[in-house]
Amino acid sequence: MLAFAMAGGPLAQEIPCFQCLGEGKVTKATRVVEGVEDDQYLCELGHQFGVDYRRGPATELTWPLTPEQAAAIAAMADDDN
Repeated sequence: MLAFAMAGGPLAQEIPCFQCLGEGKVTKATRVVEGVEDDQYLCELGHQFGVDYRRGPATELTWPLTPEQAAAIAAMADDDN
């Protein structure tokens, strides 16, 4: 039987939205298209974007963020204001 791995793998089914992160918000994005080298995501606020996984699938769970990751994003948002 042939098996095909999805681009980001099972650990990248949900990730933080990159556009929201740029605005200092932490919003979940869910994979809507699984590709061979990249996946497409849609966040809870309607942002759609792609992630390139040519270097391989995620090796750690990508959602939810750890408290340390969320604190780092909040700190970056505070620095921008």
